[in-house]
Amino acid sequence: MRDIIFLPIFVLCLPVCFFSPFFGTIMWTVVSFLNPQKLMWGIAHYIPVAEWVAIPTVAGVVPFGRGWKYFFTRDTALVVLLWLWFTFTTMYNTHLPMFMPFAPATWFRWTFVSKVILMAMLTAAMVNTWFRFRWLLLAIAGSLGFLVAKSIPFMIVSGGASRIYGPAGSMLADNNDMGLALNMTLPFFFFLAQTETDKRIKWVMAILFLATIPAVFFTYSRGALVGMAVIVTLMVMRLRQRLILIPVLLLGVVFAVYFTPEKWQERMDFRREGAVMDTSAMERLSAWEFSWKLALDHPLAGGGFEAFTQSLYMIYEPQVHEAYGPHSIYFGVLAEHGFSGLFLYLTLIGSCFLSLRKIRKYGQYWENELAASYASMLQLSLIAFLVTGAFLGRAYFDYFFTLVACVVILTRLCKMEAEDRSAGRLDEAEEEAVPEVPGEEPVHPYSGPQWSHSQPGIAGWR
Repeated sequence: MRDIIFLPIFVLCLPVCFFSPFFGTIMWTVVSFLNPQKLMWGIAHYIPVAEWVAIPTVAGVVPFGRGWKYFFTRDTALVVLLWLWFTFTTMYNTHLPMFMPFAPATWFRWTFVSKVILMAMLTAAMVNTWFRFRWLLLAIAGSLGFLVAKSIPFMIVSGGASRIYGPAGSMLADNNDMGLALNMTLPFFFFLAQTETDKRIKWVMAILFLATIPAVFFTYSRGALVGMAVIVTLMVMRLRQRLILIPVLLLGVVFAVYFTPEKWQERMDFRREGAVMDTSAMERLSAWEFSWKLALDHPLAGGGFEAFTQSLYMIYEPQVHEAYGPHSIYFGVLAEHGFSGLFLYLTLIGSCFLSLRKIRKYGQYWENELAASYASMLQLSLIAFLVTGAFLGRAYFDYFFTLVACVVILTRLCKMEAEDRSAGRLDEAEEEAVPEVPGEEPVHPYSGPQWSHSQPGIAGWR
């Protein structure tokens, strides 16, 4: 029955992706995050829906894509540079005798990561208005929100005794990956609940924010628990709405102490003997030591994608009888792309934080609460990725590159407003509201055209 409903709707949407690449990017986002085909039981379960959406979307960019102004920024340049480095390490390492045995796996992973980066940058190119950006954010939050809502009955029935997983075969299939994604989405739920004008959406986002906290608990991911604690603490410390968050933080502590099953408390109790250095911790230490030794031998290009193989473990960690994944975004990039690759990766992240910092300053100066709120939301989501990802091997997470695309979009929208303001396209009421410092020009976060103080979206999402 599900297939009968899903397939016709999906097939009818594909031509729309060609004539409206923006619609295609939204559909791609939903398919990537939600994986609706995995909820089907028939033939739809096995259809590569992501590829079917990507092909017409990419094909429609040339004839129907519009508005590339301000797309090429420092952040987009760093994404392209990082992709070129991934390409170089793949070509270089697959011709070395040591790494040739797993060359097919390396090229397969390069193809996958390249598709993710391509669609992320295509999304950044097509989302060129506040209206479109709002729908992109709602698509991200809505997709993860659906998974949270879907898990609520499961949590109640099982009493939290079973772990929460994402859709099978998706980027969220593992419980640790699901925990990482939920931590990254917590700021989305909170800030959309603050900025949305539609009261129904505000309430839905607020409820999902509260429901996500126990959902993170019941992924049974200790890395996710640490990441959530850091994010909620930062939100309490930095945001003006801390009076709302303090009861939430206390409620989370009470829930963890009194309403979680014994199985969960035993796993999270670091005081018990052997809890700190259990099997999982030993695997991480072995993987990190392996990554460091491999990078020291191949500091420029590392070992290439999928370098965590048994044959290489026998060289660098012979006492380990089983190959483990990287268990860290940092050590994963280090091992697979060398110190140069890790430097480019961290430079991209640092560049995103610099861009968001400028946007926040702009929003605070011109009282553009929407831009400032979005910038804070993306900052916290990136921090969630960095903290939780320190214990998970998801360096090429689809969600991460989507966040980078959101940073590019937000920077671009503010620069477009700056052009409007410098060209005098703001109405008189807006001009009169601009604060001035007597005797001197306002100092803006960006050089060049001054940024607009207007708040598109809050007053109608024009």
